[in-house]
Amino acid sequence: EGDGGVDGLDEGRLFVRNLPYSSSEPELQELFGAFGRVDELLLPLDAETRRAKGFAHVTFSICEHAVRAMSELDGSTFQGRILHVMPGRARARPAAEAGGGGG
Repeated sequence: EGDGGVDGLDEGRLFVRNLPYSSSEPELQELFGAFGRVDELLLPLDAETRRAKGFAHVTFSICEHAVRAMSELDGSTFQGRILHVMPGRARARPAAEAGGGGG
């Protein structure tokens, strides 16, 4: 059975790690927005320090923009840190969609 795609990249989803703990959503919006419209940007914060945990999830409206952002930003330097950009996980499909069908 074929893979049918690369994880969540078909959905425009990226996972970014090794971000500086001082990173902010507006800075990441600017960085990734240069490649296309960002539909969703999740930058988890530490509950105690209220600082970024060093990773983010970015979802582009068009998957080709995610591919380009990944190829150009992976291994690049952002605020003194080398970014690791990889395909995000595909969103789990609801059970009704995942359960087979005709064929």
